[in-house]
Amino acid sequence: MLTFPPDFSFVIQLVSFFVLWVGLKRLLFDPMLQLLEQREARTTGARHAAAEMSAAAQVSQAEYERRIQDVRLTLAAEADAARNVNQAEEQRLLSDTRAQASTQLSQLRGSLRRQADEARPALTAEAHDLAGHIMERVVGRSVG
Repeated sequence: MLTFPPDFSFVIQLVSFFVLWVGLKRLLFDPMLQLLEQREARTTGARHAAAEMSAAAQVSQAEYERRIQDVRLTLAAEADAARNVNQAEEQRLLSDTRAQASTQLSQLRGSLRRQADEARPALTAEAHDLAGHIMERVVGRSVG
């Protein structure tokens, strides 16, 4: 039963409770809280370290990809330069060959023109002779 004012046993119970509380706090609760805080700090630290490693890996990957892109661009530029050199050489060879072909063609045309000019008087004379023979045969007598 509860009486008012409380008797002396109530005060003893209160004092015992506080002594027990202080003892448990120092011997059990504080070390346990400290252990939990350390565990939390290690877990958080490990997460933080993992996040830093992940960020460093992303930076490294970006740098790697940038370098690969630079190398690809350099190789593409070198390939374009080589292609342009080859095309220029091809154009030069084609123009030289065309010039030689044109020179040979004009020489051949000139040669053919000279041969035709040389053969024309003989062919004209032969054509006249042949025409005379044909007329003689058609008419049946010598035309002349």
